[in-house]
Amino acid sequence: MQLQSLSSLQWNLIAGGLAIFLFGISLMGDALTNFAGPKLRGYVEKYTSNPIMGVLVGIVITGLIQSSSATTVIAISFVRAGVMSLEQAIGVILGANIGTTVTSILIGFDLGYLSYFIALLGVLFTMFSAKRKNKYIGEILVGFGLLFIGLEMMGSSLSELSKIDGFEKAVANMARNPIIAVIAGAGLTALIQSSSAFIGITQSLFASGAIDLKLALALMFGANIGTCITAVLASLGGSLSSRRTSTFHVFFNVLISVIFLIFLDPYESLVRTIADFLGTNKLMTIAVGHFTFNFIGMILFLPLIKYIGKFLRKLIPGKDSIFSDLGDIELDNKLIETFPLAALDQIKAAILKESKVALETIKQTKLYLLEKDRKYLETANQAESIVNDMDTKIQAYLLAIAQNSGPMDLEVEVQNYLQIQINVERISDLAQNLGEYYEEIYESNASYNEEALSDLEDIYDLVINNFVNAIEVFDSKDQAVFRRLGEDEAALDLMETTLRKAHYKRLANGEDMTSIASYVFNDILSTMERTGDHAYNIARLTMDPVKVHTDNHSKFDQVSHETF
Repeated sequence: MQLQSLSSLQWNLIAGGLAIFLFGISLMGDALTNFAGPKLRGYVEKYTSNPIMGVLVGIVITGLIQSSSATTVIAISFVRAGVMSLEQAIGVILGANIGTTVTSILIGFDLGYLSYFIALLGVLFTMFSAKRKNKYIGEILVGFGLLFIGLEMMGSSLSELSKIDGFEKAVANMARNPIIAVIAGAGLTALIQSSSAFIGITQSLFASGAIDLKLALALMFGANIGTCITAVLASLGGSLSSRRTSTFHVFFNVLISVIFLIFLDPYESLVRTIADFLGTNKLMTIAVGHFTFNFIGMILFLPLIKYIGKFLRKLIPGKDSIFSDLGDIELDNKLIETFPLAALDQIKAAILKESKVALETIKQTKLYLLEKDRKYLETANQAESIVNDMDTKIQAYLLAIAQNSGPMDLEVEVQNYLQIQINVERISDLAQNLGEYYEEIYESNASYNEEALSDLEDIYDLVINNFVNAIEVFDSKDQAVFRRLGEDEAALDLMETTLRKAHYKRLANGEDMTSIASYVFNDILSTMERTGDHAYNIARLTMDPVKVHTDNHSKFDQVSHETF
């Protein structure tokens, strides 16, 4: 029976099947991410020391979270924060493109019948499991099952496309001009923002006989281009490095797609040969093509990563950000055993760098308060991310020094540096909290009057002054600066009390008490005062080191009892 028009299709099943399929991919990816734990982003940063490791991490992480776009965005965010180099990110992106083929391979197993039982098993896990990990397993199974159920719903209806008048002619035209198919694939993938989902649809179309292999491969090329939209959006307004990373993502996917499009006929023959050798079904044939496409692309680009990085820096010139010279810290593990005093010198230099980045977090939130421009908040968040990364590295290095030194050898210095850098990290945290207060205020369309803003600017200036002096004391142990800082710390406490009274007076004189700005004003003052306390702690610990007990407890036990 020949269908007369597109309206004759069972659009309800196509729409429902697509919804279930997309939800299945999303649910499975989110559950896998949760199951892997909150340290997933940390694994990306930690194990990408070279491009090859970056490729492997990209494959594994994307295989887990079922989204190359998400992995690419994670890489871009690390580059944006200054904790990952451009070359490392390029390796992760190459790996992510291979990792995304996991979805099409899973689809290739054609588990349509079993998928209903898998989904039921997942629901039972989710409903009757007390442990969170088991619930995540249940959600993974539900998502996995829904993925196939949605495909089956779509497939049965999409197979009817071939019976529509003019469809075969349209397919034949696209087969003769695959560029149209590439553009269509790119546009539709950008629309649904999931190359895995669109390739799954392509697999169903090919398996149903609605399209041939050549057209399916061309649509797949387009899907790889369309998935770049997420990375482009993630890089908007970001650092130069994040824009370079996004540019590579687009450049790689477009260039590889163009190359394979030029050699589409021999590539189609290669995919058929591999599929025939493996004895795959039609769904798996597209998965074979998808994997081969991305694997060859990775092989071609992997040896060129260093040169690509140089090219991108020339293409998009300039310094990455105000943190370009601060993000990297030098901590040589060889010094821990051979020359521990030099290792401590490296720690001091690292803490000084960390302090300067933390200081920038405060300055940027001040600019955000006064200018209401979100770019300052983004820079503050970038600084906080760098501080967190430096904090992790410094603490790990200090612990290694403590474990390799004698019973009392260097213990005072190690514990002192540990506590100082904890105070530095806490200052950055508090500064970010200030930015969150201002974001909440501005998103609710509230604001402060000139008097309140002037008061906040005054206390900001004193906090910044105190932190700058604390850094100076830590660097030089200048007694005069330390005494002056003690006086300024007392002045900060007094200013907080004075500004609280001024705020109460404004409220008593009729200022709006329902505004979020009024609610959080005292919280802002309290956060400022705590920031000043941490700054003074840095100087106090520098001039009066902590006392170390000569008992058998761990060298770091005292830290947990210390009040920062």
